[in-house]
Amino acid sequence: MILQNHLERGVRVKVGQHFGTVRYVGEVPNTDGEWIGIEWDDPVRGKHSGTVNGVQYFQTRSPNAGSLIRGEKLTKFETLEQAITKKYTVTKDTLRIDSEMLREVQKQMHATLFEIVGMEKVGGKQSNLSDLLDVSVCCSPVNAAGDLSRFSNLQMLDVSSTLLWNWNVIGSIVEQIPTLQELNLSNNRFVDPYEEQIALLAAKFHNIRKIILKNCALGSWSEVVRLARLWPAIEYLSVEQNGIAAVDDEAPYIVALSRVKLLDLQNNSIADVESLQNLGRLPALEELQLNGNGLREVRFAEDCPHNEKVELFRHLRTLYLRNNPLQDQSSAFNELDKLARLEHVTLDPDPSVSYEETVSRIVGSIAGLRKFNRATINEKLRRDSECDMWKLYANRWAEVRNDAQQLKAFFKTHRMYPRVMERLGSPEQVLPDTRKITNMIHLQLLNELTGEKREKKVPKRIILHTLQNLIVKLFGLPDGTIALRLYLLDRKRRVRMPLENHGKSLDFYSVEDNDTIVFE
Repeated sequence: MILQNHLERGVRVKVGQHFGTVRYVGEVPNTDGEWIGIEWDDPVRGKHSGTVNGVQYFQTRSPNAGSLIRGEKLTKFETLEQAITKKYTVTKDTLRIDSEMLREVQKQMHATLFEIVGMEKVGGKQSNLSDLLDVSVCCSPVNAAGDLSRFSNLQMLDVSSTLLWNWNVIGSIVEQIPTLQELNLSNNRFVDPYEEQIALLAAKFHNIRKIILKNCALGSWSEVVRLARLWPAIEYLSVEQNGIAAVDDEAPYIVALSRVKLLDLQNNSIADVESLQNLGRLPALEELQLNGNGLREVRFAEDCPHNEKVELFRHLRTLYLRNNPLQDQSSAFNELDKLARLEHVTLDPDPSVSYEETVSRIVGSIAGLRKFNRATINEKLRRDSECDMWKLYANRWAEVRNDAQQLKAFFKTHRMYPRVMERLGSPEQVLPDTRKITNMIHLQLLNELTGEKREKKVPKRIILHTLQNLIVKLFGLPDGTIALRLYLLDRKRRVRMPLENHGKSLDFYSVEDNDTIVFE
């Protein structure tokens, strides 16, 4: 029997393929009969915001999400019992139709030898509802439980895109199926449970391990936390596409979500680093899905030395970061290296570099990484990637290696570098030779009579006669000065070697950079 619709505020309804929520039941002036005010899930499905001819009957969140319709247009409700029975029970009519379809396929394929066998066996198996393990009644007009005692072995139930709206009804479903562990409630809209209901409902959900609430208009992290109190044994929670903008630092959520190992937050609007840090306090989290959240930065607040790990995300192994506009992937990889057990990361490659370079940077930066974008990292790839990083930052390391403070800052932003140097050694051998070959030397010129000094850079091959003329000009000696006597003074000032042959060059006498030439 199909249920007649009992309508009140908050009840979910369906017209054609469109879902909505009842916001008003009553009369409209100058008309006969009862009208139903609907706020549609599709924000442009309606014609107004709940105000008609100047009278406000209800209020929608979007300006064109409301309609006033007659009750007869609504799809009739079903119980979950009816929906499962109708879908999974094979009748004689079903067998006849299936046989006719199969013969038509046989004819089109010219497969005359193709036999139609086993239909009765299949029908019998499907009719044994107690054998069902996984059931989906997605898109059915289910809004009540019914008698579910026949589904005694059911483990997974998909009631997404139905007309369920009240947590008491969900509680009745799970209470009747104690074997149930997984529940998909996506694309539904629920009225918040009263505070006094939460403890009573939580006792009914004690076996549920997995809850999927994709696109349920939850709206905030606080609402997620409040609902999580209903599920004391929850390990897998999906709240994808719910308009969540921030993860608040709320102490209660640590308890409410303390068992969660997998958290799906895809396609929300969690874009700030504080929310990421708050998620890091979930004690059991092993997998976090953050695809499509608008994250521009990955940063952990703790000042963590390069040889230590942060306390956040202590058990996180897998992190999904696709479709996030990360501004500095190298910085993000450096931060992710701070996580103690991270093994698998997915993200979009940096468009400014090749995919191979993105792979090289992330593999070379995160010590424990075992997979990137679902591809396994072998030892050769890791070794090659670390070598690439070793070369990439060699010049910067050389610039700061003799300054303790700068070197510490360098290791903070390139945590992998000390680790890579332990494996590959000092990068000095790959540094370009910056020493310039020059024919110039720097001389100290000393007038022994006056003690006056000058400094001059001259060619190594300058002959002494030319050097003598240069000294005359530098010291302002009188024109026509008699030939000067030149000596090379060794750096310890113990020996003066006369430079007597003015036709010879400085390099003939092995004059070196910063040597002193004395004249008198």
